[in-house]
Formats: sequence, C-alpha cells, structure tokens
Amino acid sequence: MHVPDDLKPSFTVSAYELLTLLLTINEFMNTGKEEMKMRGLKGRLSGRCNGNGGFTLIEMAIVLIIIGIIIGAVVKGKDLVRSAEQKRIYTTWLREWQVAFNNYYDRTGWILGDTNTPDNSGTRDGRCSNPSVANIESQLTRVGLQPPANGPTGSSLVRTYTDSSGISRTLTIHFNYNVNIGNYIAVQGTPNDLGMAWDRIVDGEQDGANGDFIYAPLWNNPMAAAWPSAVNPPASANVGGILKMEF
Repeated sequence: MHVPDDLKPSFTVSAYELLTLLLTINEFMNTGKEEMKMRGLKGRLSGRCNGNGGFTLIEMAIVLIIIGIIIGAVVKGKDLVRSAEQKRIYTTWLREWQVAFNNYYDRTGWILGDTNTPDNSGTRDGRCSNPSVANIESQLTRVGLQPPANGPTGSSLVRTYTDSSGISRTLTIHFNYNVNIGNYIAVQGTPNDLGMAWDRIVDGEQDGANGDFIYAPLWNNPMAAAWPSAVNPPASANVGGILKMEF
C-alpha cells in the first residue's frame, strides 16, 4: 500500500534516543516502587506508634534469637576468662611450688619443710611440718633455689581469687604431712570452682576423692571427699584443695 508523502511522519528516532527513553521510563518505575515502599514502612511505623499494629511473630523470633546469641557469647566469654585465670594461678603458683619441692629434694635429698628452721638444720624426719613462709623460702635460697615470686598479697604462699559468685577468696599454701597420703601441699580456702578446675588439670577429671589432687573439708586433716557444687561457697575457711607430693 502506498502512503502519500504528506501523510508520512515528519521525524525519525535514533537508536540512542530510543535507549535513553527506555532508561528514563525504567528509572521512573523504580522510583515509584521505592516511594511505595517508604510509604508502606511509614504506615507500619505510624500504626505501631499509634497502637494500631505490632511486631510479627517472625520479627519477634528474630529479635529473641539475636538476644540469645549475645547473652550466650557474653557467658561464654566469662567462662573463658575464668578458665584462663584458673590455669594461670595453677601454673604460676601451685605448680611452681610443686617444682620447688621436687627440685629441693633432687638437690639435697631432704624434704622441703620437714624442719621449721631457716638454715636447714634440726631433726629431719621426712615429714612436712607446716613451716613458716620465711623458713621455707630460706631453706630454698640456702641451697641455691628460688621460691615462687611474691604475688599481689606480698607473700609467695598467698594468692587471691575471685570465685564464680564474684567473691574474692584468699588462698594460702601449707606444706604438711598425713599418715594416709604422705606429704602434701594444701591450698587453704580453695573455692569449689577453682578446685574442680585444678582437679581436671592434675588428674584429668574432677573426682575430688581420688587421684593426686583431692578435696578436703579440713586442709590440715585431709579426708578426701567429692567436690560440692561449683556455685556453692566453701563450707568454711579451712577447706582445702590437696596436692599430693611424690615423696
């Protein structure tokens, strides 16, 4: 069919102009969608503020999950910090005294603290006699050995520890002897959570009644027993974690 020249369009559209037009239309449509979303969000917030709406169950569940994750992370973090502190006190204090005891025996053939004198004199019967800190340190230094360093308390035999209840406990080491277990190091005032941790370190389990590290309701008369609950405070200031010596 022939179209007369006077009826033909008097303009042409280039490919570039057509592409520009399509992009403009697409941008306009996207802008409209975003505006509709914003209006919907404002409406929801307005409804909630006016008491006309509430959070959906899914939204509430997500919030609760996030809160649970945060609480779990905080609790886990505290447990890790406490575990590190328990290991630190054992390694830098109790273990150090055990090493000093063994080194003294290897060097002298004597039992450290079986005489309560500063110069290693006196009758030596092979039984620790709960010597004073000054005498036991002197016995070590006189044979060329160094006792563990003084802690914040100013004594090599005393440390402090904050238990699982947040209470600061004073820990005191005693070298003593019992006919049933031989020579031992008693840590007077050992909190249950700390004693359980040390039991796991020394024996691989928190038995309390067996192994080289045991629980004693009285540090100076050790009768081994199972550990009480970790969250309970020590039954008295005389409870003790007992570390048995090799000789």
